[in-house]
Amino acid sequence: MKKTMLVALTLLLPAGQAQLWATPHATVAQPILAAFSGEGDIWHQGDVRLELDRVGQRVIGIYVTAPQAQTEAVARGILAAWGAPETAVPDLQKLLDDPGFQKQVSGQLFEELDQSGGSAVHVRLRGGQWEVYTAIKVHDTAAFPPVTSALGNETAQARIDIASDYQCPYCNQLWQGEALAEWRRKPGVYRLNYHHFPLGMHPLALPAAQYAECAAEQGRFWEFSDEINADFDRWMGQPDAEARQSFMAYAVSAGAKQPEMEACLDKVNTQAIMGTMTILQGQFGVNSTPSVFVNGIRVGNYADAAQIRAIRAVTEAGPGAGNVIAKRLETMR
Repeated sequence: MKKTMLVALTLLLPAGQAQLWATPHATVAQPILAAFSGEGDIWHQGDVRLELDRVGQRVIGIYVTAPQAQTEAVARGILAAWGAPETAVPDLQKLLDDPGFQKQVSGQLFEELDQSGGSAVHVRLRGGQWEVYTAIKVHDTAAFPPVTSALGNETAQARIDIASDYQCPYCNQLWQGEALAEWRRKPGVYRLNYHHFPLGMHPLALPAAQYAECAAEQGRFWEFSDEINADFDRWMGQPDAEARQSFMAYAVSAGAKQPEMEACLDKVNTQAIMGTMTILQGQFGVNSTPSVFVNGIRVGNYADAAQIRAIRAVTEAGPGAGNVIAKRLETMR
């Protein structure tokens, strides 16, 4: 096939648009769904059925079933999840009509994440009928790689997973910012998991991660991370050998003992760090830093407290977005 659905879709949509998370009323009031009629969570356009999945008053998924020929209506149902304009319909309809795409989604459930990683399209064509579900992507938190130094209570309701790179300026902004400070002040509410994601363009990121893990062996991971982020502008311009001296100084200042640090660095497991990257890339779609997940949902703007509250609202209240979406997907398999 020449291109997948979301490759085509993301070329059509302005960055950052999203209709998921809105109320049912706001969702169905979009011009792109003007031909649909109904009430509550069930809407129709002829033989096409559109159903809203929600937790409370937030829409978390849009499920469309339609005869194979009704590709325009299917396209409208998909695009409604992103608040897309009418002008996006013809190109997506053309893709749905493509025999190559129809062959790909026949007999199996096809899934693709959007570029942000915050939602996914699930498509299946069987028995001459489309089944399409566009929903928030909720990852299984148990699938995240293990970390050595989680911060916060195990019983905290909000689990935050951060994929970060010590040499990344935007990661430094996260570390120095109010959002992380707020999460750290409330260990009974938030449990933080830091995952190393040293990008290849940052040659000091991997050594910094190695020093962090050795500091973690002495219970000083977060203290070391505070030190290295506080002095970010200085060591960023240092050559490798000098930067490593700085990293050791940060570890000692954080309370780690230098002999133990040196012994650890002689045997530090770089493969474990790189293995974490592989899992985050392959299973969670991480390709940039920082990437922040709250209760398994990737956050578009971690500094947006309203976005964090919305995620918590749909994941911590029963039955929970993950369970609602999983139940829907089970009917499509």
